[in-house]
Amino acid sequence: MAKDDQDQITLDALPPDYFDQDDSDNVCFLCNKPDYKTLFEVNHFEFPFVFKQCQCGIVKQTPMPNEKFFNWFFNSSAFFDVKKTENEEIWGYYDYFADESSRISTSTRRYKKFKHIFESLDRPMSIMKIGPATGTMLHVAKQNGHQVRGCDVSSRFAEYARSNYSVEIDNGRFEKMNYEEGQFDVVLLFNVVENVPNQAEFLEAINRSLKPGGYFISNYVDMENNLVEKFQKSHYFIYRPPICYTYTKQVYHNILNKFGFDVMEEQRDVRHMHLEKISTLLRWKWLLKLTKALKVSRINFPIYAYPSKMVVAKKR
Repeated sequence: MAKDDQDQITLDALPPDYFDQDDSDNVCFLCNKPDYKTLFEVNHFEFPFVFKQCQCGIVKQTPMPNEKFFNWFFNSSAFFDVKKTENEEIWGYYDYFADESSRISTSTRRYKKFKHIFESLDRPMSIMKIGPATGTMLHVAKQNGHQVRGCDVSSRFAEYARSNYSVEIDNGRFEKMNYEEGQFDVVLLFNVVENVPNQAEFLEAINRSLKPGGYFISNYVDMENNLVEKFQKSHYFIYRPPICYTYTKQVYHNILNKFGFDVMEEQRDVRHMHLEKISTLLRWKWLLKLTKALKVSRINFPIYAYPSKMVVAKKR
């Protein structure tokens, strides 16, 4: 689908086949014994949808967005630059490409944080990043001598990463690609896992692509005792159509264990952000106006946001 065609699709007129209308509560990829209850009915977007919680703790969106939705979404203005649209509800980012300095700082911080993993062998590592976005993390790893590769459903991201950082990006869904068994030493997954509808197939593909003893480094938004979620309830930014699943620490660890990974370490995910992004995610228009007036809306600073956790897991 060409970009112009993608942007012709409006948020209030998404094709029905972008969602699995027959998505059933009789399926839970984690426990296989679902007992769902409604957590939130979300009515402030262009159409209503529901987040339901299974007895095992995992929370899913219903109806579930599917592959067609994400192929559209991650190539559209609804994701990249909501400020250019008339939509007040942010499904993606206010202005994605304006945040590149934040991503460079975050990627540099993350590499240093896991330097003991990346440099644990006596040779350069083969690193795959799923959903590499503009390619900053791969760029930092490449500068440190590693062999890097990415896979992204967004052709706009793939083109940007190739043009600006000269990193190899495959365009498509990771689980549909023909990567060799045991091809990578490390698979990275940042700010992606919540957006994967077919989690079992996806995680099995990650495990298969890793060498024995290889590392899977990922992050997730921790919903356990999440004070922002408790305050904002259904208006919390995580409850929006691109999100398929949400997790607590225990649920996420259970998922990793089920799909053949042992958790080695977990820590807070500190990333670089600015007040323009924070205020738009939280829907605090007053803060956005104030910080713009004071000309401080785009000053980057490190923050423990969302709150997000980083997990290092090892292939069993």
